[in-house]
Amino acid sequence: MMIVPLLWREAARFPSTLAWSVALLVLVFLTHLGQAASIAWAMSAVLRGQAQGVVAALSLIIGVALIRLALSLAQTSVAARLGGQVRQAVRTRAMRAALVPERLHDTAARDGSMRAALGDGVDGTDAYVAKYIPAVAQLLITCPVVVAGLFLLSPAAALCVTAGVVLALLGPMAWKRMMARRGLDHWDSYEALGADLLESLRGMATLRALGDVSGTRRRLAARSEALRRATERIMRGSLAETAVTDLAVQGGVVAAAVVAAAHAATGQGPAIEVYLVLLFASEAFRPIRDLSRHWHAGFLGLTAVPGLDRIGAFTEPCGPGPAGPGPDRPAAGRTAEVLRVRGLGFRYPGAAEDVLHDLDLTARRGSLCAVVGASGTGKSTLFDLLLGFLTPHSGSIELDGRPLRPSDIAVVSQRPILFAGTIRDNLAVAAPEAASEADLVAACRAAGILDEINGFPHGFDTEVAEAGTGLSGGQRQRLALARALLARRPVLLVDEPTSALDAARAAGVVETLHRVARDRVVIMISHRPESLARVSDVLRLGSGALDRRIP
Repeated sequence: MMIVPLLWREAARFPSTLAWSVALLVLVFLTHLGQAASIAWAMSAVLRGQAQGVVAALSLIIGVALIRLALSLAQTSVAARLGGQVRQAVRTRAMRAALVPERLHDTAARDGSMRAALGDGVDGTDAYVAKYIPAVAQLLITCPVVVAGLFLLSPAAALCVTAGVVLALLGPMAWKRMMARRGLDHWDSYEALGADLLESLRGMATLRALGDVSGTRRRLAARSEALRRATERIMRGSLAETAVTDLAVQGGVVAAAVVAAAHAATGQGPAIEVYLVLLFASEAFRPIRDLSRHWHAGFLGLTAVPGLDRIGAFTEPCGPGPAGPGPDRPAAGRTAEVLRVRGLGFRYPGAAEDVLHDLDLTARRGSLCAVVGASGTGKSTLFDLLLGFLTPHSGSIELDGRPLRPSDIAVVSQRPILFAGTIRDNLAVAAPEAASEADLVAACRAAGILDEINGFPHGFDTEVAEAGTGLSGGQRQRLALARALLARRPVLLVDEPTSALDAARAAGVVETLHRVARDRVVIMISHRPESLARVSDVLRLGSGALDRRIP
């Protein structure tokens, strides 16, 4: 057995679901024992020529099989729920821990590595939590029961099976420890390849302009080769571990069979006892075989656990989180009237001067507010302060008279993040659980992208390439805007929405923002004052403050 305390602690956070999963798994195993006893009865009846006994035993075998099918389906459903609950909790904490100033401004952090941890790493823990943990509990409960039953039938056979179980559990541990160490290398290679691939896709235009496509191809090939070698090392260790387990299992069964055969040859017991010893000896190792299978299935997730732990995925946050509606989180669809910033000041650690000082800003629902300024004047810092990524050293930020919370805000970034999947998938990631098809349509209509989506051959089910490379810059911006509208937050922050667009498309995006500002507070950052001809509330950021309004 390989015990990962962090994942056991996560599963224990959902005691009811875990208990039901284990109980149903134990009941499934008991049906195997019942079927083994029925088979022993049938074989004994055949040997004695008892036709009625054979029919009764076969009927019992069929009935037990049907019961096991129902129990297995129920257990699979409960196990999936347990795995989903743990994945959601771990991913939520990991995302909270990742969205802190230290990590967001860490130049050594790689988006691809974080994505691999939050995606494949968290998903990979499912097999261990949903399957392996209940299987360990089942083994600890059922193996002693079977051994005790065997002891009543044949103490010698019970000792043989006990020795086999102990060897099957303890023998592979050395291999598992070795594989766990190798697994860290495997995950590092997997994470590095994912980071390189994502960065290459995002920067493909730059790579082509610099003529480094061939060099990037060689680097990706080297990463792939390193991952292949790490995978092969793990597979070799896995085969050895499986061989040790199978040797112990087969040895225990054969030893029990020899004892049973000797017992029968001396005429010391009836045939049904011999059959029971043979079948129960085999069933005693069923939990061990299941355990080995589930461990191999969840191995990738286990290798990601140290990385997830470093992120903070297993640490409870000290402050309130965005778990759901309540006093610390507004319900979806809530509106607000005014966002006020008073006397805001901020200085980066080690900097000689404040980036922002004595900054005042008032933005109201129904009016689009734009902030312009040269690069480096603090526009992105202002957004980070509004989002809670940075903490101001002076001033206040309030929404309708109470402190602004990150959960009040939806964001459309300068370079929208779209992932490989359908348009529907990319939109639904921000939608509340109760969001309907009509909600998706309404958001896309408000964002001005609905007609283009309907023009695609598959509509909302049209596939989007990684980073949205198959879409135009304007389409990516409007899809990201529709996604932000689906979040139903009272404040919308839009960072440089027209930077990659021509004048006509930029005007269209600004017109869209005017429409959505009717229902929420909208603040936009822009480098292009010429695209803001129809925006009446335009503020210039300079020298750390919003010092004048552009007429």
